[in-house]
Amino acid sequence: MTNSLIIQKATIVLEGNQWNGKSVDIYIENGVIKQIASEIKKENVPCFDANGCFLSLGWFDVYSFCPDPGEDWKETLDSHSQAASHGGFTEIAAFCGTDPLPEKASSIESLIQRQEPTSVKIHPIGVASEGRNGKEMAEVYELSVAGCLAQSDGIIKSPTSSLKAKLMEYCASMNIPYLQFPFDADLVKGAEVHEGLVSVNLGLKGIPDVSETIQLTEMIELAKWLKVQLRILGISSEKAVNIIRNAKKEGVEIYTAVAAMNLAYTDQNLEEFDENFKVLPPLRAESDRKALLDAVLDGTIQAIFSNHTPEDIEHKNLEFAYANFGAATFDSFFAILMEAFQEQDLPKLVHVLTKQNRDFYGVEYPAFAEGEVANFTIFSNNKWEMIGDFVKSKSHNVLNRNKELTGRIHATYTKNKLTHFNHE
Repeated sequence: MTNSLIIQKATIVLEGNQWNGKSVDIYIENGVIKQIASEIKKENVPCFDANGCFLSLGWFDVYSFCPDPGEDWKETLDSHSQAASHGGFTEIAAFCGTDPLPEKASSIESLIQRQEPTSVKIHPIGVASEGRNGKEMAEVYELSVAGCLAQSDGIIKSPTSSLKAKLMEYCASMNIPYLQFPFDADLVKGAEVHEGLVSVNLGLKGIPDVSETIQLTEMIELAKWLKVQLRILGISSEKAVNIIRNAKKEGVEIYTAVAAMNLAYTDQNLEEFDENFKVLPPLRAESDRKALLDAVLDGTIQAIFSNHTPEDIEHKNLEFAYANFGAATFDSFFAILMEAFQEQDLPKLVHVLTKQNRDFYGVEYPAFAEGEVANFTIFSNNKWEMIGDFVKSKSHNVLNRNKELTGRIHATYTKNKLTHFNHE
């Protein structure tokens, strides 16, 4: 049985493509683009009206965390996928599981099988160290063979220097992406927010940017010594941006990703003690936010990631000092970025989410042409309110719940299926 669809009157956002900036109809049959034209009419074919909307190739997320298996009361693989799709993603790289951790080939194979019916393609991230403890190298090669896109311990403290060097050299020799988060947790035990005027005024222990830069500098020096490339996940400070710029001038090959919240918010968002703004990497000063945004626009930072980190009420609805770090950001991901980027920057933002985020890992970039597999995100700069069923994540710490937002995802198309979000 033929599965067909016409997407009508979508304005294409796709740098370098012949259809960029034009309003077109797209005829899809069995998941393949059969025709692109200014107008397409076919009898008995369902249509999706995209008039007033933009269409790009499907967005790719560099990093998110899903606690299933292990803590599926916080988020299941299915709700994680639905929320990711609601955020505009058709593909995500995700660290999935707390018990067991993604440290055995069998766990990765199980995840790949479980994600088949989901609304996004999930690329598993495997642990880099045994037990995620930062001391001994995990079964990196076996995990890669099983289907892991990359290895990382995620957004936690950095491993020991010796393990860093061992992982960087080994992963480079095997052509396995290794993601590193520059954060010295031992330097700032008990710290909760960025160290600055806000932390002083709120009486909270601060996280200085040196906890980031000291680790970043070490990673760069190791990369110079070992002659390998770096993939840095989650820088948050202006000083880190300057260190990366200087390292690139010296010839170090660095791919850097920034969390969406760090582009839109600052530590001033913490003044109401909203636990959903207690995140790692921490929200820092306005000067840091602006430096990060400028670095995305000039190409110093290549990638943007959701940092979606679901939590339950028992671990988040607490006195601020005791609440876990993390926010569930998928549902309002595009709206978060619309707070940061100006309308004229939209083509650059879309290019990052489609092309550069895939380049971060070396993932194949889908083509927009007749005969190619359909993989789309349909969006607009319309306003909408994130209430009720519009929230797809099941976690307690959903950011921007019950707020009016600018930046709306209307639908995604992938896996031969249109996922439509009706915000009316």
